Amino acid sequence: MGATFSECQYGCGGHVHPELVIVEIIGDDNKPVPDGEVGEIVVTTLGVEGMPLLRFRTGDMAAKIVEPCRCGRNSFRLTPLVGRKNNMIKLKGTTLYPPAINDVLDNTEYVENYVVIVQYNDAGTDDVEIKIGLKFTPSFDVIKDLKDRFRSRIRVAPNIEIHPVSEIQAINFPAKSRKAVKFIDKRQSCISTH
Repeated sequence: MGATFSECQYGCGGHVHPELVIVEIIGDDNKPVPDGEVGEIVVTTLGVEGMPLLRFRTGDMAAKIVEPCRCGRNSFRLTPLVGRKNNMIKLKGTTLYPPAINDVLDNTEYVENYVVIVQYNDAGTDDVEIKIGLKFTPSFDVIKDLKDRFRSRIRVAPNIEIHPVSEIQAINFPAKSRKAVKFIDKRQSCISTH
């Protein structure tokens, strides 16, 4: 796809270049979602002769912005990516992605390290468990504070457990892994390193 989505100086989303690519944002039913709603980015490349992409499902999730941009370009824009389709989590009726969870934890001063574990429960929905290691022990209830932070950011609160920093570090850096493992998806019996 090359550099088909480029931000202008106003930083209000990546401009789509319609002369290079046709972009669709689709839902689970493979049909276009309304403008502004998050869906999967699907692309068809134009002008590529050797190996064109035809309705290629990228797995990236974003939304289409159709309001005019201050730079004067007329093409629609894409929001920043909210996550990957295969990492989508449905927690208590809310759809979310690991980056939203990471954002809360990465911006909490007393969290040293963490791992997010997602698995199916008996009801067939997703269970999210977060194991955290603490930099220091605050004078307040850490689990309640974290749940409040999650509710204010993503409207739902996952299960949270406190573990020794060394135990979380052993999970984050397993033998022969070059990237930190912060997200474990047991729904697909695989480990993702986002």
